[in-house]
Amino acid sequence: MSDVADVLANLHREHWGRVVAATVRTAGDLDTAEDCAQQAFERALRAWSADGPPEYAVAWLVRTARNHAIDLHRRVSAFRDRVPELALREDARHDDAASGWNDDLLRLVFTCCHPALAEADRVLLTLRVVCGLPTPTAAGLLLLKPATAAARLTRAKRKITTAGIRYVVPAGADLPARLDTVLEVVHLVATAAHERPRGPETDALEESAGALSTSLAEIFPEEPEVLGLLGLVLFTQARTAARRGAEVVLLDGQDRGAWDVRRIAAGREATSRAIERAVARDGRAGRYALQAAIAGVHVEAASVETTDWPALLRLYDRLLEVWPTPVVRLNRAVALSYVDGPEVALGEVDAVADAPGMRDYAYLPAVRARLLADLGHMDDAAAAYRQAIAVTGDDAQRRFLKGRLDALGA
Repeated sequence: MSDVADVLANLHREHWGRVVAATVRTAGDLDTAEDCAQQAFERALRAWSADGPPEYAVAWLVRTARNHAIDLHRRVSAFRDRVPELALREDARHDDAASGWNDDLLRLVFTCCHPALAEADRVLLTLRVVCGLPTPTAAGLLLLKPATAAARLTRAKRKITTAGIRYVVPAGADLPARLDTVLEVVHLVATAAHERPRGPETDALEESAGALSTSLAEIFPEEPEVLGLLGLVLFTQARTAARRGAEVVLLDGQDRGAWDVRRIAAGREATSRAIERAVARDGRAGRYALQAAIAGVHVEAASVETTDWPALLRLYDRLLEVWPTPVVRLNRAVALSYVDGPEVALGEVDAVADAPGMRDYAYLPAVRARLLADLGHMDDAAAAYRQAIAVTGDDAQRRFLKGRLDALGA
């Protein structure tokens, strides 16, 4: 029983979104699809205990969830009336921008990212329904209370049903705005996986980010920003094994020999294609292609010291032109410290300290502490590390920052 439970736990983390996505058409709405998926997992726990998991476990779960949805419709005496509607949903596979494509998971992402929904609700729906994160975990990533997140999920699902939002990739003029939102959500999922400590939920986020970015690139192979996001995800995930030890391992302490060379090669190819297509189409690269290029400079270097910091600074300057956020300015300040020194960089860090959202962003005082220490201001550096420790919500990061504080001897 315990072995089966472990297998199902892994399947839930890695394939929950796919089971839900494959059930939506038959179920008719997200809530019912989630209920049917849960029933499938519960039935598997009983059915597989005797003979073990079947060869095609995910297909078994999808078939069971769909059958449960059909049974639900029959029990409420509505199935016959719904047959034409369900058939239309199946036909819809072939009448949108992704003709011939049957990736139900990505269709579900586009549904969750419909512009009729509030931006925060789109992200929340994706984390909960597609990535399969428990509501409290998804709420924590968005700095929401679990009760607030649950209420917003209910409201968003109801809006999808009442507005008749179709379970398809949009076509024509509707695609750009929807695709931008999908890219933002997938980027957030990838960022959350990168920043969270090691664990099953982090693995599920990373799996979702990889699968979604790959699927997007297969369906939109000429879209520069889709390719840029894929490159960024690949470069980031290439460093996962070296970054996630028992404690936080920053770039300068990672074993670069442990980086995944196949992912790096794939990331390099996707990023090159992204920049070439972006320049040919718009005359300049977008935010995801530039972020991928930045990540690429890091993975190509043999060490922090041999990194091409002037090139990174130029890339950050371009990124600020298309995505002028305080976090980008802060990251640019780190590159600036290697080019023009810590004093110049410290001025840039202080310039964004009061920007919206930065007051509780632990990375800012941590960067400030490092620059102050480089300048020999140990007492001020210690105070900055204490501030970073106070605002970080992650135990592993807190231990890392405490170690840096202790190393100052201040």
